[in-house]
Amino acid sequence: MERKNIITAPQLFSLLLLSSIIIGITYNLPMAKSNNMWDHVISAIIAFFVNIVFIFPIYKLYKLNPIMNIADNCAVNLKKIGIFFLIIYALYYLFACCYTLSLFNIFVRDVVNPDISLFMLSLCVILAASYAACKGIEGIARACTIILFIICVSIVFIIFTLLPQIDKMNYSPLLLNGVDDTINGSLYLLSLSFYIPLAAVIMPFAKGNLKRTLFIANAIIYILFIFVVIIVTGALGDYLKIQSFPIYTATSVAEIGVFKRLDSIYLGIFTSGLFITVSLFLFAFFLVMKRIFGEEKSKIIIISGDVLVLVISLILPKFKEVSYFFYDTNFIFIFTLLTAFVIPMIILIKHKLQVKEGIAK
Repeated sequence: MERKNIITAPQLFSLLLLSSIIIGITYNLPMAKSNNMWDHVISAIIAFFVNIVFIFPIYKLYKLNPIMNIADNCAVNLKKIGIFFLIIYALYYLFACCYTLSLFNIFVRDVVNPDISLFMLSLCVILAASYAACKGIEGIARACTIILFIICVSIVFIIFTLLPQIDKMNYSPLLLNGVDDTINGSLYLLSLSFYIPLAAVIMPFAKGNLKRTLFIANAIIYILFIFVVIIVTGALGDYLKIQSFPIYTATSVAEIGVFKRLDSIYLGIFTSGLFITVSLFLFAFFLVMKRIFGEEKSKIIIISGDVLVLVISLILPKFKEVSYFFYDTNFIFIFTLLTAFVIPMIILIKHKLQVKEGIAK
């Protein structure tokens, strides 16, 4: 159970931020359904404060024992029922991998080139990500820091080129369609708070002021989302409603001087970030599965995880019935709520009860 502090707090910040950026810049449901910028902003503010509550239990668990991740806490504090919770976490990290990679496949098929072999593309991503995950969190963190810097520079450049395209008439009044869009937008953003269950696994590998890191990461994620929403809504207006990938569409119309059709930059951001994101969730999946089945079955765990991610990510773009359930906001929200807040709170309560029993004895 001994952990080495092999990544720094800034590297942890980079990992959490990048994984959120990649998920956010793909298929953005609230932006694709409505062009009401103010509703999106309020949704983000609500989600930001709710996520502060979500962060509390995983940070408290970390403070109780900094060398124990969420898998260790489930196994040690919850005994037999802990195995059930470990399976939930393993499925969640597997789900996050499949969700991210399948959206990338849909994006490539529908937007980039329908003739590209999704099998070969997915296989290459999974093999590279699996190799990185097996090598450990330190290598992923180093690569992430470099990639995140490039992505941030690219995003700033894209936003700068979109500024001339903004039309203030594209901004609708506050709560134009009632509160439904705002509530649904908040649920969607909360459902994709994958970085909180991810932090529950990788925090013991980090050193530094992790409390500040978690809260700053949470704040930057939503500030970035709000800023992008303002820019993209202003640039696209009503055209936003019919776009499955609104941010990509915005980059395709962006131009400044000799720079035109910056969608190639978006594709580069998506691809490089995808590698880090899938690597992270595979790392978390492998770690939890090893806790369940033991280190001696590592090879079987790695191969089975890779195969499952490959198969599911290829099935989802082809079968609408399956993908409808898989991408359902309510389903993802419940799954995220369980892993980000409910299970850590159960562990905390169990620990408090054990402490009280020990004092009573």
